Amino acid sequence: MNLSRMKQIVRPMAPLALLDLSHRRYLESMRRNDARRRQRFESLKTSVGEAAASISSLTRAQCLDAIFLETEFIPSLGLNDEFLDEQPLELSPNFGRGLHIWQYPSQLAGYLVWLARNSGDITSYMEIGCRWGGMFVLVSEWIRKNGGRLRSVIAVDPIPATPFIDAYFDLLRVQATEGSPAIQATYLCDLSTSIAVKEIVEQVEPSLVFIDGDHQLRGVLSDYILVRDRSQIIVLHDVSSQSCPDSTFTWKILKKLERNEFEFYEFTNQYQSVRGNFLGIGVMKRISTA
Repeated sequence: MNLSRMKQIVRPMAPLALLDLSHRRYLESMRRNDARRRQRFESLKTSVGEAAASISSLTRAQCLDAIFLETEFIPSLGLNDEFLDEQPLELSPNFGRGLHIWQYPSQLAGYLVWLARNSGDITSYMEIGCRWGGMFVLVSEWIRKNGGRLRSVIAVDPIPATPFIDAYFDLLRVQATEGSPAIQATYLCDLSTSIAVKEIVEQVEPSLVFIDGDHQLRGVLSDYILVRDRSQIIVLHDVSSQSCPDSTFTWKILKKLERNEFEFYEFTNQYQSVRGNFLGIGVMKRISTA
């Protein structure tokens, strides 16, 4: 799709300054509520090293086994304990533990299997809206485990870097001193609409981008446009969620408008114990012109 056409879709919507103001107010409220959680995460920082070691120890067969990943491995990493009305009760023993990954294992397992088969050409990973950082740690290490030659990882979020992010960046530095390939790790405490984020996208041209930031229509489209011409794989979150209608709508539109430029994959399995549809991962892989 022509990028200028995409911008025409975005332009008539609310001014970006107003969107940022509303988003900043929301973030300020979220910061106040998150203070206590941050203190608890300080005691959970060891989860980062433990998760990295667990991923490294997996066999190739396990990395491709969606049932194993869904029922055993992903829950063992620890799941998020926010908005529990959207979470399946059968996973409750894993809530509030470890990396606090905010994903359905039934969806994430399929995505990880797909990624295990498509990591070979990934040299840089960027996550827009990394929240606590559990997904960022998991995907970065998953790429390394499955053949990706990562040279840089970039996390973007308006909240300050969390204990999980700090622990992961420390781990990467230690590994580099022990002989592992050095990885440039960057955390941008900013909105994705900032000049700093735009500059790093232009500089690095991240191979894989996971978009999970502002879920309003203008925000999702702006993040997509930011990386659309510079990334080979673009992943959108909440593409099948009744609580995030704008990101779900964006995914439906992109599947139509970008079908000649990208291959589409989606991981949207739901749990019968949950009333409604939530979360969902959508993957766009650029069609090779070779």
